[in-house]
Amino acid sequence: MARPKEPPQHPAEPAGRRDASADDADRADGPERVDAPSRVDGDPPADAGELLHGAEQVIGSITPQAREGARVAKRSVQRAVPLFRLAIAVRTAIAAMVAWLIGSQTGGDFDNYAYAAPLGAFVAVGTTVFTIGRTALQQAIGMAGGAVLGLLMIRLDWNGILEIGLIGLVAVLLQGVPRFSQGAMVVPVVAVLVILFGGANPDRYAIGYVGQFALGMAVGVIVNALVLPALYDKETRTQIREAVDDLAQRVDVLAETMHGPWPPERRDWAGWGSELRAVVEQLDQQVSEAREARRFNVRMLWNRHDLSVDERALAALRAVVHRMGDVLDAVASTAWEHPMGIDIEQDERQLAADAVAALAAHIHAWHDLGDVPAASAASQDAIDALYRRVISVDEPQSGLASVIFALRAIRERIDWAASEQPEA
Repeated sequence: MARPKEPPQHPAEPAGRRDASADDADRADGPERVDAPSRVDGDPPADAGELLHGAEQVIGSITPQAREGARVAKRSVQRAVPLFRLAIAVRTAIAAMVAWLIGSQTGGDFDNYAYAAPLGAFVAVGTTVFTIGRTALQQAIGMAGGAVLGLLMIRLDWNGILEIGLIGLVAVLLQGVPRFSQGAMVVPVVAVLVILFGGANPDRYAIGYVGQFALGMAVGVIVNALVLPALYDKETRTQIREAVDDLAQRVDVLAETMHGPWPPERRDWAGWGSELRAVVEQLDQQVSEAREARRFNVRMLWNRHDLSVDERALAALRAVVHRMGDVLDAVASTAWEHPMGIDIEQDERQLAADAVAALAAHIHAWHDLGDVPAASAASQDAIDALYRRVISVDEPQSGLASVIFALRAIRERIDWAASEQPEA
């Protein structure tokens, strides 16, 4: 609250006008008062400190926002251009330049088709050395088949419509061959190019174009095998650990929800089963890609990462997620009678919530490499308490029995996974 101004000493007189007697009285009461010096232009104002303090507060409030904006921008850039994608781009650029230099120095008529060499390098792109080599081989076979098909059409000298129809027929039939895969896609392209641009000497065009393209793919395979070949071992293990941590946090939320008012206002947890299964499926693909990345990879000469540890951890996580879906369905049924109707008493729900909370602590111990045996024992005690309450009634609810079975299965699986986990 602002401090009120003090009233003048002589209310009957204006503050700015005082007679001589008043001045004499002032002199008698004390020493002569000296007026404060007036501010000279260019000096800081009297309240400069307050202004500076206010500016610091404004800057302080903006700085966290700027930092958060920078973090968001950084994450967006990392998602748009991840490091593995940047590495692929660098390898592709190097392969294209090397292929062009080699293709242009082949001599004779062959260097007239040097433009096809970097095109082949562009095709030899992938996430692992094995997939790149396999794709390049399939493409080379497909291009050779397309060149032969184009030359055959020229020799037959059929009507153009019939030639195109036959090329399309052969290409579609080849796509049905599993091992031919992507090679079938280039068959019609090369066949049509040979027909259109072969000119008076289609044989030379077919050999030159296909040869230079294959040269570029070979260069691409070699560059990708020697220049920072990708390995996804560490990334895979990190993603599995993040998935386990996310699961533990979700179970924490479920236990907190079950301890609260019932039925709860929050409903999203009832659909977490499908989300968790989707995460496991994505991790399955990541592990498969990590396994494939190790094949023909020179970095495996000094890499000592044990991928089987990640495979066992993922198998345990898959089993836990499967049983966790049963728990979520049963708990949701006690709240909203969907997907099935289950009656539950207040004390039963609290015991079930305690068991779920103990499960969350067990998962956290698994993730943090903590005291898993102690967490497992606590989880077992909580499950047993719920079991004793359920069997104490004449007609136990089958839904709660399924929860108990799922919690026990999850506990056993986590104990197995922790025992197979290497020391940190």
